[in-house]
Amino acid sequence: MSDTPSLLLLLVAPALAGGLVYFLRLWPRLPHLTAALAALGTAYSIHLAPAGLADELLGRPLVLDGPAKQVLLVALMAVALSNVASLARPAETLFASTSLALASLVGLALTTDNLTLAGLFLVIGGVVLTVSLESSRGVTAGHLQYLAAVALGGTLLAFAAGIMDADPYVPSASGAVALQLGIGLLLGLFPVGLWKATLGRDADSFSSALVGLVLAPAAVVLLWRFTWRYPWLSSGTLLSELLRVSALVTVGYFSLRAAITASPTVYVASATQSQFALVVLVLLPSLGSSALLPLTSEWLLARVVPVLLLAVSVPLLWTAPRPATKVLFVFSVLSLIGLPGTPLFSSYLAGLLALPQGALDVALLIFMAGTAVGALRLALMPPAVPPPVDRLDPGTLVALLLALITVIVGLNPAFLRGLLA
Repeated sequence: MSDTPSLLLLLVAPALAGGLVYFLRLWPRLPHLTAALAALGTAYSIHLAPAGLADELLGRPLVLDGPAKQVLLVALMAVALSNVASLARPAETLFASTSLALASLVGLALTTDNLTLAGLFLVIGGVVLTVSLESSRGVTAGHLQYLAAVALGGTLLAFAAGIMDADPYVPSASGAVALQLGIGLLLGLFPVGLWKATLGRDADSFSSALVGLVLAPAAVVLLWRFTWRYPWLSSGTLLSELLRVSALVTVGYFSLRAAITASPTVYVASATQSQFALVVLVLLPSLGSSALLPLTSEWLLARVVPVLLLAVSVPLLWTAPRPATKVLFVFSVLSLIGLPGTPLFSSYLAGLLALPQGALDVALLIFMAGTAVGALRLALMPPAVPPPVDRLDPGTLVALLLALITVIVGLNPAFLRGLLA
């Protein structure tokens, strides 16, 4: 008898843990700590599970293939570290519970053999995440735009799969258009992805970061699955070129937003979305092939800690202005840009070497320039409150912890590859 737990149990374990975490809300930091431990425990079990592990859900097959396993690990690590980051500002929210439920829904979307169900799982995941995005102002335009984008995007993917499944080898114009629009909405690509900056304005930086760290990577895998299952998408349509142009425009637009905005939350959303659009350029060579380029998964995992470090350090410029917080903010920007010795440096270098003709170099320079200019403007802005005189606040301590993790992982790039193996 195998000691490996069933795949379905592994996938629903985070959601079950989220239900238990809900009852710990009386203690401010305990739910986030418990959620982080639950996500890490599930990630360890997924890491040990063999590729190809199969199960069923309502008669539909579930398969943990290589891409599903890798991106599910990315999602679980993002959930764990985002709950660690949330220790900086504990509040009576549902973030700890909903982040775990989101991990389960993403796992089901990644492993189900039915792309229609996968799209619907993403829709449900978007609705669940919206619960954790609620701000002190209640439901805002950013929340509504995000909910509309993910609901429409996931529904369009389900619609496209339903049409293409009727005859997988016959091109369908309506199916291709639905896929392009749905992917554009879910990945936040120009021109249908402008909701990302609005969400960054209205939601806190931790919750909005989770959109690009969990849901968007799942959509990347679903895009690859579509082109692998329906070969005519990559050979008989302009899908690859449209994605390339859209990704380049997205990098340019959000880099400009990051450079000129005076809002710290919009800066975080714009800089991280510009950086995420680079992943689409890395994905393009894998479209239509039978395997996902390993560089794509490594890139997605390497960005988790820098994105969360930026999300934690930016608010500190206003809530706890001191030299240490400004240094942490500068380091978070440099780690996102790809400073040598940080996780993204090796990913950027590998991408430039592997894809010399994919316009990645130009897009990377645009992203770096916009992010650096915006960071300089924010760093030079006067603080809204006087510098604190008491001991280090929890936000600074969490930022220091994330900065330490960034350095450790950055100096050991083989760790990321070993985690995804």
